[in-house]
Amino acid sequence: MASNNNVQSSLPSNSPTGSYLEIRSLSSSDNGWTAVDFPVSRHSLGSYVEANNNAIFNPSQTLHIRSASDSSNDDASSAQLSSSYEEIPFPLFSPVSDGFSAGDYVQHRSHHTRNFSSDYEHDYSSHSTSSSPLASPADGTRPSTSQAVQASTISSNASSPVSPPLRKRKTPINALAKTTKSAIKKATPPARKDGAPEKRVGKRKGPLRADQRQQAHEIRKLRACLRCKFLKKTCDKGNPCGGCRPSHARLWQVPCTRIDIKDIGFFMKDWKADYERHVNLGVSAANIKGFSPNERTVYITHGYGYLLPINVREVYVKDDACFNIDWSEKITDPIQFEAHTSKLSAGMEGVSASSLSDYLDCHLDNGFESFVDGYFDGTPFLTEMLKTAYHYWVKSKSLVIRKALKLVLAYNLTLHITMIEGLSEEEANVGKIEDEESKFCGKTVAPGMINFQVKIALADMWRELQKDVLEELSALYSSVYSGEKLKNWPTIFMLAAILLAVWEEMQFDAHYRTPDESAVNQFCNDMESTPVGVIVGLFQAISQKLPNFMDWDTRSHHQLLNSDPAICDALTEVKEHVTKHEKYLRSRSDAKFDRNDFDCLSNKFLARLVIRAN
Repeated sequence: MASNNNVQSSLPSNSPTGSYLEIRSLSSSDNGWTAVDFPVSRHSLGSYVEANNNAIFNPSQTLHIRSASDSSNDDASSAQLSSSYEEIPFPLFSPVSDGFSAGDYVQHRSHHTRNFSSDYEHDYSSHSTSSSPLASPADGTRPSTSQAVQASTISSNASSPVSPPLRKRKTPINALAKTTKSAIKKATPPARKDGAPEKRVGKRKGPLRADQRQQAHEIRKLRACLRCKFLKKTCDKGNPCGGCRPSHARLWQVPCTRIDIKDIGFFMKDWKADYERHVNLGVSAANIKGFSPNERTVYITHGYGYLLPINVREVYVKDDACFNIDWSEKITDPIQFEAHTSKLSAGMEGVSASSLSDYLDCHLDNGFESFVDGYFDGTPFLTEMLKTAYHYWVKSKSLVIRKALKLVLAYNLTLHITMIEGLSEEEANVGKIEDEESKFCGKTVAPGMINFQVKIALADMWRELQKDVLEELSALYSSVYSGEKLKNWPTIFMLAAILLAVWEEMQFDAHYRTPDESAVNQFCNDMESTPVGVIVGLFQAISQKLPNFMDWDTRSHHQLLNSDPAICDALTEVKEHVTKHEKYLRSRSDAKFDRNDFDCLSNKFLARLVIRAN
């Protein structure tokens, strides 16, 4: 112990030359001195240090580091050595490597302390017990899990002098642990006996072949049929296409047609039976010599309480036979009437379309049911259905239903006899109906030329109205197949019923007014083959989830139509009509034209609509 004190006095405190190498070189260092050195077992520290990426400096340098300027020599640890020696605890985390773990530090420190005490051969227990302990690694901040993993990885590479930089694994460990699924090869189906190529389903790879490109071009040119369009299927050029064949479309009773609903009025493209006969009576430009420059206002009526103002003027003609008017009325059997009318014509402006529209609106807003009773004269089921449609419009105020009812008015008034008011007493006697068998007895028939001009204006109007109704119907069906389902079902039903009622009348008028029988048959076949089939078939297709008309019960089924009171009341009325005329309706499919029966073709199409939907 005295020798140690002499060492402390011989070496100046905090001297930069007081190094461990100088003490070892003194010749007197062997006389009573114990060399402060590490045993042989301690020399293996170099490999330990290298294994840990030089996390700890050379111990010889560490023991002789000068104390900091703010350090004190009164510390218990430094008092055991010298004021120029300072014990530096190993850091918890090496500045060189973040992977130096707390366990490595504890192991190294315990090994160093044991060897140091053994070489000096004196007890440090009294000093170490009284001195304040160093911060143990257990009390400090513990390294994270990722740091521990890195430390273990570095230790495994201790055999190399300098460890290479750590390379991150690209594949997650969890992914390696997963078992790869064995690929199951799909069994190929056996070849067909007839030798036809098997249809391949799936995504196409590569460009189309020449024949496929030509086929796609032809399909695009054709346009998809109604079924493929609504159901968003690929159509083909078959007639019918593959999707419309009965084997594929058991519930689809619509003709396979590529004509859009708005264009199914194609059958009446050149049809003029509603006014053509008046042209043949001599009302032509060749027969007119001139007009009077003076115009005056008169009023046109069809006998249902409303007047159409129109400016008229006198006309000069070569043959006044064009002013003879004939018409038929049905009392019990059809009766033919005839009258000679005044030589008057519409003025320069002709028949105003806006005035004519207002004239029709008057019939629709205040007196539609009276018109139905007076014009159709009690035709079974048809008159009741038209009144039901009118009741539905009054409650729902649907604009397209109003157009359809206006279509009924315009078409039937086109074929109606025209009368005139506002003439002087002398002029009113020309063309006055004096036959008491006529329901228009006492009225004056409108001049032949004015009668013709009014019919032309009404014919143009109802054709435009039908075009609008078909466009609306096309849009409504598109909405049904776009997800709205039964939302527009009531409107579709009313429009379909009104359209079919008008088309029934067209068939009768074609037979009644057109002398060419072959042209009439062609017209009727064109109408029934596609247009009627489309209207009836599409309505049946969207009615699958509804009860038939005779089973309708508002209390049980109102929720199917959003509990709409207007359509619920209308369907209750339809149920009564169908139940009342069921036997009659089921017999209408065989209806044939009879010139003496104005109702011979009535309900021919309407029966298909309400019975097939059942």
